[in-house]
Amino acid sequence: MAKNPSQAYVRCFWTGKMQLLNGKYLPLHCTHISNKQVEVEIPQALIGSPKIMLELDAIHEGESRHIKAICAMDLDVLNEHDKHYIKLHFEHIKQEDSDFIERFVRAHA
Repeated sequence: MAKNPSQAYVRCFWTGKMQLLNGKYLPLHCTHISNKQVEVEIPQALIGSPKIMLELDAIHEGESRHIKAICAMDLDVLNEHDKHYIKLHFEHIKQEDSDFIERFVRAHA
């Protein structure tokens, strides 16, 4: 039985950056995404930054979109590539960006 797209969590290879509370930017690449949460890989831990500004350069079916969202961290794990695997949930995201992610998830669920 296929998951409802709003519950689906799919592979994603978008790149982008995140801004920490101290103003520092970190490059990232997305590994999984849903309309509620996102998993990214970054070069260092998010110590002292419970909320971040996430920016993703998204593409789906030839359409590009620069997605911006305020996220809160759920998990930070050092992985086998010496990168930090971060699980975040969306706290604030424009409806148009959420709709774009939903279309991407539906196409890949």
